[in-house]
Amino acid sequence: MKAEYGDVEVEEVAGMPEFTTQAELDTYIATLETEMREAARKFEFEKAARLRDRIKELKEKEFLFG
Repeated sequence: MKAEYGDVEVEEVAGMPEFTTQAELDTYIATLETEMREAARKFEFEKAARLRDRIKELKEKEFLFG
């Protein structure tokens, strides 16, 4: 049995944006969190889960800003 899902469009970027300050990173994470909540509100749970995972990954990485 094959499950059918609607089109899931998540921007799959090969590279991560370059962040030069913590503020830029925080702004990017906030944007992803907004997109994640919007996807969940629209019942696009797979998209929301991918965004959640990306957010978690970003929060766990150590970025050194100098």
